[in-house]
Amino acid sequence: MHWSMEFEVVSLLISVLLLANVRSIKFLPLKSALLFINTIIIEVLLIIVDLGASWMDDALKGRFIGLQIFLNTAYFALMFLLAISIHIFMNAIACEKSGRYYHHKPYDFILYAATDVFLFINLFNGMIFTVGTDGYQRGFLYYYLIYPYLLAEMAIGSISIIRARKQIARRIRYSIYLALIFMALTSAYQVFIEPGRLMMNLGVSVSLVIIYMAFMNTENDIEHKTSTFNTIGFRRYMTERLLGHKKFKAFFIQITSYSSLLSMYGRDNTDRILRHIGSSLTRIRPFTFYLHSGLYAVVATNERDFATTESRISDVLSEKIFIEYEPGDISYRTLAADTSCHFDNPGEMLSVATDTIRKPVYEKSPFELISAEDISDSEKKAKLYKAIYHAVDHGGVRVYYQPIYDNTCDRISSAEALSRIYDDELGLIYPDSFIPLFEQDGTILKFGRIMYENVCRFIRDNDMEALGLHYIEVNLSPIQCMQSSLPGDLITIADDYGIDMKYLNFEITETAALSNDMLLHLMTPLIDRGATFSVDDFGTGYSNLIRVSTMPFRIIKIDKSILWDYFKNRDDMVPRIYDMMHHKGFDLVTEGVETMDMHIWLKNEARCKYEQGYLYSKPIDEQSFIAYLREKNVPHAAS
Repeated sequence: MHWSMEFEVVSLLISVLLLANVRSIKFLPLKSALLFINTIIIEVLLIIVDLGASWMDDALKGRFIGLQIFLNTAYFALMFLLAISIHIFMNAIACEKSGRYYHHKPYDFILYAATDVFLFINLFNGMIFTVGTDGYQRGFLYYYLIYPYLLAEMAIGSISIIRARKQIARRIRYSIYLALIFMALTSAYQVFIEPGRLMMNLGVSVSLVIIYMAFMNTENDIEHKTSTFNTIGFRRYMTERLLGHKKFKAFFIQITSYSSLLSMYGRDNTDRILRHIGSSLTRIRPFTFYLHSGLYAVVATNERDFATTESRISDVLSEKIFIEYEPGDISYRTLAADTSCHFDNPGEMLSVATDTIRKPVYEKSPFELISAEDISDSEKKAKLYKAIYHAVDHGGVRVYYQPIYDNTCDRISSAEALSRIYDDELGLIYPDSFIPLFEQDGTILKFGRIMYENVCRFIRDNDMEALGLHYIEVNLSPIQCMQSSLPGDLITIADDYGIDMKYLNFEITETAALSNDMLLHLMTPLIDRGATFSVDDFGTGYSNLIRVSTMPFRIIKIDKSILWDYFKNRDDMVPRIYDMMHHKGFDLVTEGVETMDMHIWLKNEARCKYEQGYLYSKPIDEQSFIAYLREKNVPHAAS
């Protein structure tokens, strides 16, 4: 038989170039990736042996028979190994994409072991092939063993892909199907149509290229800004280590001055700093990840290297980094995690590490391990986040009302609407736990609308005059106030509920965050509709009296800290503040009133019109508030 080897040479060139390219790129050593590289290596060896055996059969027919038998036996052994390698590679992909760790099972190798037995027996009876003075000849079992075995291994591997199809991206899945079909067709062509034309390996090589282009997309794992792997890569790599119960130690490094670096040096210079740190850390361990916002992770996998890695990272962090030819002031926090932390997944590890390393008060020593307390704190935070965002979307927002006492008529005349969130597991959640988060991500816009609509519904459903109420105070976040559409939205909602806006007083806390034009744009149309405005928490440093006096605010709310400090150490300053406010024509509400002495002083000496505090009531739910008003106010409402 004459062998046509031009396709085989092309196959070798393709496979060698593919192997060289794979080895030159930055990739994570996941099991599927390593199996893919092994498959390429087996294919290269298979082609080399096939070329050698074919050339000897053509050029040295009848000579060196022992060597030819060895080469042909090696060829079939490598072919069988290639088939099982493709099968196992597909199993590994399916497990990786399904979030499972792939362990070889004995039954995976049953067919492979059986074909190797037949190959060994062939040395004695020639049922697969023979080599004699007339050259290479196929045996009677060739057609019933070789191609069916190749198809069987590919079919078993494809079943794994089909079973995990919902977790595998369509691009990868269809590329694998196309590659398998192409391998099957080219193999069938050589086996049954042109046995002398070596093109089976061309099908395999091209198929491996197809899979490589779809599967080995390392760009998804790379953070080019820092020359490291990214968060996606961290999750993929650590998932495999956690599922496989493999030893590791992850060193987390947080640039504590990250926000300051951005402000001082700008994005480009900060990125250069991040790249310098990333490159330095990568020289220590190739598995370095830039996670986000100045947070790195370096993963060591050999227990003997843990101490050395920590020491070398410390050396890197102690180096001076020059920014625009000046040494930069960069500080770090460090933390570590290993298998003893018992994380279920890398997402949990990353969440706990981020929460712990960014605590306002950080007392851990360098690279101290994450503790059970850290994990517990992070789990509580995760539950809280889940609860508050679920509440906003599913009716878990509650409005509590804190009564405001009116000294001019000696009864409750208004109330402040305060937010709470209720969760079946966590119970009542207070604003300090969720308002800052909502303001950071914009949820405050939706949340504020929910609160406002609840207050409008309360006004609509209750006789305000009969309850003795002049208005309800509604807090507006600075984020809300920055929306140009807010005045129109508030008026539209009030009209939808059919209420008079004279029953609404809007509280603004951080007037410093808003320009005069923004304030007037917000306040003027609402005041025209009868609403009033107040400055909340005056005295905490957010509000400027001169500026406030130029805006159409009617009420100033004095922060409780001023009252409490005065009753701890009386001086002339606080009475002067009240006198100055009266002189400017503001109505005053003092917060934090808790004792009769405070009430008497506020009413008689400070001449404060309104009081709010636990002396009268803590914030209470709507039904309790109505009952409270009926008890306290109704006898006086007619007056």
